[in-house]
Amino acid sequence: MARLKRQFDCFDRLPPTLRDTLANAAFDWDATLIAEVLELGTAADALAAGIAEDDRRRVPVDNYVMYGPLHPGSPAHVPANTLKFYRYPTRPNYWWGRS
Repeated sequence: MARLKRQFDCFDRLPPTLRDTLANAAFDWDATLIAEVLELGTAADALAAGIAEDDRRRVPVDNYVMYGPLHPGSPAHVPANTLKFYRYPTRPNYWWGRS
């Protein structure tokens, strides 16, 4: 419970543009980690751009894993090292791959 309260407190202290970016991101981000990076001197705009870029790269991979290669937002193939980077099994046995 204390960790969750800390997350909300950190989120509330973030600059408005970064709060909007985190609130609309495709994936969960740790607000305490973002706050610590800001304290180290990273610009909020650079963080927002990095989050948007990560979402842009990750969404097609997640679509591939969750919905299969025939999904309009999925690539036809995802290399094993990319699956490993996003912590997916490299030898997929996904529902859409089973006959």
